[in-house]
Amino acid sequence: MRALGWSATHRPAEVEDVVVVGGAAAPLVPVDRPISVLCWNVQFAAGRDRVFFYDGGRAVRVPQDTVRTCLDRLADVIRSADVDLVLLQEVDRGSDRTGRVDQHAELLARVPYPCHASTWYYRNPYVPYPSWEHLGRTEVHLSVFSRFRIAGARRWRLPEMRESWVSRQFNLRRALLELELPLPTGRVARVIDTHLSAFSKGDGTLPAQIEVLERRLAAADAAGIPWAAAGDFNALPPGDDPRRLGPDAELYSDEGRPLLPLFDRWQSAVSLEAHEDEPERFRTWLPPGSVVADRAIDHLFASHDVEIYDATVLRGVVDASDHLPLRVELRFPS
Repeated sequence: MRALGWSATHRPAEVEDVVVVGGAAAPLVPVDRPISVLCWNVQFAAGRDRVFFYDGGRAVRVPQDTVRTCLDRLADVIRSADVDLVLLQEVDRGSDRTGRVDQHAELLARVPYPCHASTWYYRNPYVPYPSWEHLGRTEVHLSVFSRFRIAGARRWRLPEMRESWVSRQFNLRRALLELELPLPTGRVARVIDTHLSAFSKGDGTLPAQIEVLERRLAAADAAGIPWAAAGDFNALPPGDDPRRLGPDAELYSDEGRPLLPLFDRWQSAVSLEAHEDEPERFRTWLPPGSVVADRAIDHLFASHDVEIYDATVLRGVVDASDHLPLRVELRFPS
């Protein structure tokens, strides 16, 4: 009851400032060359040895040694990718399910970046679910590591899933992590990291969350701010028929194809044509026990004044997470 009372009274504001670590000594984002971005849902450094309860299995928790071995592997991939910006989702910071390990801090110890920020989207002192082994304390973050100076960061609240009041007290509270990166010309670039709702089954949650994101992107356009927004959108590219996924089709049953407004209005690092012509090349989610990704749910979008050079799904990384990393090269305008 104490956890329920805490959750019911702990309501995030629409927008909140986020602490940025690092600062003045870091270089500014260059505008005369491309920079590289890695977007990756790291599945709370749980590895691939278990089928978790939300995927139909029984696993709930992961031993500390498994978590730290997986963090080593995640760090190896990030180092090999040699990227300027790292946008991560599902980073546990002191959750019971992963032995109270602060994964944000431990990754930084393995792959030091001069600037970083994170914000929560699942925080509860005790989650009494599933029935056979409770999650307990949860704290899950969006994390961004940067080689470049971050001038400021904000957390924007996203709409919650349409479920019972009690369920909402113990469920995730999705958010945007929005960062300002100064450019040498005196302008700023905006970078957004996010992880939208899964398992909403067409209840309208995803379109509502994407509408909030659209408003933030349109506001950046109106202010002349170039931007890139990436993350795990839990949504297929328009044109990909979810019926091919069999029983999982209901997970992607939002009418109107929720990502269509983003593809229509702005640039996607992977175009609709590329998704249609070479769908297997850009799929990012690995079903339990499989080393072949069967759906593209991780995406990066950018304003029209950003030049996108390349987008690659790192297909060989099948042992660290149930998502494959998306690596993009882009250049912000001067």
